[in-house]
Amino acid sequence: MEIRKFRENDLVELVSIWNTEVVGNSVYAPFTAESFNQTFMKNPNYDAEGSLTITLAGEIIGYGNAMINKRDLKKEETPGYITCLFIKMNHQKKGYGSILLRSLEDFLRRQGKKFVRLMFFNPVNLKWLIPSEEAYHGGAPGIPFNSSYYYLFMNNQYKNAGQLDGYFLDLKNYEMPKKVIDKIEQNKSDGYNITMYDPKKHSGFDDLFDSLKNPSWKEVTNNNLAKANPKPMLIVEKDGKILGWTGTVYTEDGGRGHFDGVGVHPDVQGRGLGKTLFCYLCYISKQNGARFMTLFTGSDNPARELYFYAGFRLVHSFAILRKDL
Repeated sequence: MEIRKFRENDLVELVSIWNTEVVGNSVYAPFTAESFNQTFMKNPNYDAEGSLTITLAGEIIGYGNAMINKRDLKKEETPGYITCLFIKMNHQKKGYGSILLRSLEDFLRRQGKKFVRLMFFNPVNLKWLIPSEEAYHGGAPGIPFNSSYYYLFMNNQYKNAGQLDGYFLDLKNYEMPKKVIDKIEQNKSDGYNITMYDPKKHSGFDDLFDSLKNPSWKEVTNNNLAKANPKPMLIVEKDGKILGWTGTVYTEDGGRGHFDGVGVHPDVQGRGLGKTLFCYLCYISKQNGARFMTLFTGSDNPARELYFYAGFRLVHSFAILRKDL
């Protein structure tokens, strides 16, 4: 058995192993050689020392990848990440996965990391498929519960640090419920309007995001507005002041309606603005040609009630895992 750095001529065999033995036995989506290379080797955080192929008598039997976020300045205070690890099925349960995992952990130790996390902050987002649907989500937020990967990590002293749930909505026949339409009209009569952001008419993004204590939404919005042709954004406004936001509105190439998040200013919460704004986003996404929407959130996040209200259903649960090195 040998663990060595990935070589370019490993690529076709590794993609074949992934597509024939990982896909179909897990939630993960298939790769092409190009998409595998783009996901891992072309990632700006890629390090060849953390990209490891495992062989047995010259046969490639698996691959593992670990990364750090190179923008993290405080190395000891921020995690290292295991981005992926897979072993051929006929070589599983023989200790090879654990040996490869320890090599990846050793790489992270050499980078100054004190702990590992497996969660959505990972520099690599692995696309996963919605069970029994022709749909996907762009990044697995953790390790699927009760999967072979989950047991591999748990048997190597990783601890469960939380649960994230994935949700799905089929948009093909989506219509806004009458209760939502009635609530929109009620709020409209009080001056609260759901509309597309117009810089000539609306202001207040900074105040909204500061009040919600959400700098990541502010960054998403500012990055969009800095583009030569910003994508449209759906908002709630009253007298020109932005009081609600649900991100950029567009349809991804695979038919997914994009979703950044949804937030309403604390001063006007309790009027159903968040629910109606989100339902309107679903409706507009369908009008824009989206076939479905997906998202994930913490299992104890109150926002899950909003997603159920809009008609989403829970389709998969993921574990956030951690290990101190």
